[in-house]
Amino acid sequence: MPPRPGLTGPPPTRVAGPSGPWHPVRDALRDRGYALVHAQVGDWLPVAGDERAVERLLGHEAGRLDTIGGAGARDRFTVSRLLLKYAAGALLDAEPADLELARGPNGRPYLRGFSRFEITLSHTGRTVAVGLSGLGPIGVDVEQPGRPAYATGLAEDICTPYERSVLDWLPPEDRNAAVIRLWTLKEAYSKALGLGTRLSFRSFGFTTPATDDTAPRLLKADGQPSDTGGWQFETHPLEGGCTLSAAVGPSAFASTGIQRAAEMVDQRLMRAVVRGPFDAHDGPTETRREQ
Repeated sequence: MPPRPGLTGPPPTRVAGPSGPWHPVRDALRDRGYALVHAQVGDWLPVAGDERAVERLLGHEAGRLDTIGGAGARDRFTVSRLLLKYAAGALLDAEPADLELARGPNGRPYLRGFSRFEITLSHTGRTVAVGLSGLGPIGVDVEQPGRPAYATGLAEDICTPYERSVLDWLPPEDRNAAVIRLWTLKEAYSKALGLGTRLSFRSFGFTTPATDDTAPRLLKADGQPSDTGGWQFETHPLEGGCTLSAAVGPSAFASTGIQRAAEMVDQRLMRAVVRGPFDAHDGPTETRREQ
């Protein structure tokens, strides 16, 4: 098997539907403190096609589907949320429909009620990816193969002068993939930091190229090694040629561990808060309110 550049652990787990497999995801969380999961949109479309089940699983986000143009974009949105909630449910011993996705003031997603469990998600084309961490902040980014990146202006926008000089030394056929790798690493890092586009990608860099199993290393703008402060970075190729990169923050929660659903407040009350009016099996029947 050829080496996977930037590998620091096992490859992300591909999950083909709600039935999993989830044991590699649980093993990754147990062994490393975080897990990376990906899926193909088509694998989850039978689930996504059940409108009632999707509305229940998306919760207050169900209303956003009407604002998303294009069937492909709606499918990616739906499947990314389904994958995230099923993966988190498998790790937290919770029902996926009982988990509520919310966003903080900086735009970073989180699961309401699980303050010591970090999440991230990304999608491109027909591929979706999520990251889940019991350590600290996590960011993941996935990009399609063949997307024009070198000599399109993107490298000038996201790369430091040092990185651009290294790119120029690469064989021409390797440059585009190298830019995509740098781009996904920087996107993942900015997501984990909760800064998004507010972080200038030209203010920091990563080692290029990766030709062995050495993990990407964070660099200063001038190409000198930077103190990572406990951050970990990795890049993986996925089926179909997509690139997935991840940034995992230092162990902010290592001393206390993640909160399981059973440790939270009464679950009947939590379902009522997440879903609004009670479901028929929970109590008095009312028309469910969309949030």
